[in-house]
Amino acid sequence: MSPRHTAILSLILVMTIWGSAFAVTKATLSTVPPILFALLRFAVASVVLLPIAQLRGGAAKLKTPRALPIIVLMALSGVTLYYVGYNISLRYISASQAVLIQSAIPAVTAFFAFLFINERLNPKRVAGIAISLMGVALVMVAAAPPAGVSNALLGNGLMAFTTILWAAYTIFAKRLAEHDQIIVTAYSTAAGTVLLMPIALWEFLTRPVPDISAQDWLSVVYLGAISSAGGYWLYNRSLQQLQASQTSAFINLMPVVGVATAVIFLGESLVLWQLLGGALVLLGTWLST
Repeated sequence: MSPRHTAILSLILVMTIWGSAFAVTKATLSTVPPILFALLRFAVASVVLLPIAQLRGGAAKLKTPRALPIIVLMALSGVTLYYVGYNISLRYISASQAVLIQSAIPAVTAFFAFLFINERLNPKRVAGIAISLMGVALVMVAAAPPAGVSNALLGNGLMAFTTILWAAYTIFAKRLAEHDQIIVTAYSTAAGTVLLMPIALWEFLTRPVPDISAQDWLSVVYLGAISSAGGYWLYNRSLQQLQASQTSAFINLMPVVGVATAVIFLGESLVLWQLLGGALVLLGTWLST
């Protein structure tokens, strides 16, 4: 099997795992505060990745001095700010709505790749980006907020912002595609965990101490070890074989898994306009990537 085909199969696996993560995160956030949950998740991922990275040579194996600043930017965009927005957002909107909004990531990434790393952007791609953004707007407007939630606008806005953050993360990761991806992923994950600590401390001081159940800990371990440590490594490694816009295009698989798991395991439902918005997002993504 060629390296390119391996990258494609890896991305299919990653998107299946990440699609399920929406429902797992949504369920766990009912008992675990959002920033603490993010910190625990990436602490687990760091514990898994850092020893492997050190065995492979650690920072000494990074090829250029500019790698470390880019790793910090990856940590900030793809871990710290991304999961602050992602977890808080899921307190206010459904998992199925969140995954439909994030379907716009490939279109946003295609635009960023054009701006910052000179990937081609033709009129069809421009039209696709515009259609994707229209679909996201429709998904955000069409859904009724979950029962007892009064700030769905905040949830929608934060989840939309995470699409920009992940596009930025992909561009930063593409710049380091020639480096050992275990080391890059481990260091960006660990840096993101450290940056989460002061925010989690503030949250801890302003909230009651949570009662974390055994099921919650299983969710933390699954999301940290499998979804984050394994998923980020495979995603970053695929950038060695594919363009940034091509890699992010596989995010089209997330809505299928994400909506299915939210409907089956959380009992969520979708209205017709949300489905139409999701279809527009996927159509726009197909045109743009």
